[in-house]
Amino acid sequence: MKFRTILLGCAALACATGASAQNTVKARAPVAVAPANTRLVTSVTEADLAALIQAEGHTVDATHPFEEPSMRGKTKDGLLFVLIGTACNKNGVAGCQGIMMQIRYDSNDTVTTDNLNASNLAEAALSAWWDRSDKTVGFTRYVVLDDGVTWMNIRQNLRVLLAIAPTAQGYVFK
Repeated sequence: MKFRTILLGCAALACATGASAQNTVKARAPVAVAPANTRLVTSVTEADLAALIQAEGHTVDATHPFEEPSMRGKTKDGLLFVLIGTACNKNGVAGCQGIMMQIRYDSNDTVTTDNLNASNLAEAALSAWWDRSDKTVGFTRYVVLDDGVTWMNIRQNLRVLLAIAPTAQGYVFK
């Protein structure tokens, strides 16, 4: 019974703390100011997304290609990819606590659910998806920043997306 009382007390404290934290978003310095690769990142801004693209030697192709904050990057080979900040300004944390990294293609008649499933099984590091109404096929890698991720880890996640997407594309478009 003592454990249950402690557990309920902790839950009540967490709820009370969470409710008050939601009302106060703490400002933070942007990562974009030359982050050290080992720096712990708990949230990002649109400027940070641009810095990520540039840190990997790519160019920023568009600002706000989707909802804000989002950036579109372009590799030296011309591959376009999108970085979208998610879970922004929540629970007292300034900036976005998630990054959705995507490569999108126009759908065609060769795309099937079976092909998407084959891609997801073969290349589990990415999620393949198909928006039939929008005629778009995409490959996504999602990075959760809660409690911190190193800047290098975020860079590595982008590298994985860009390295694996061409192989995954081969499964989807047959």
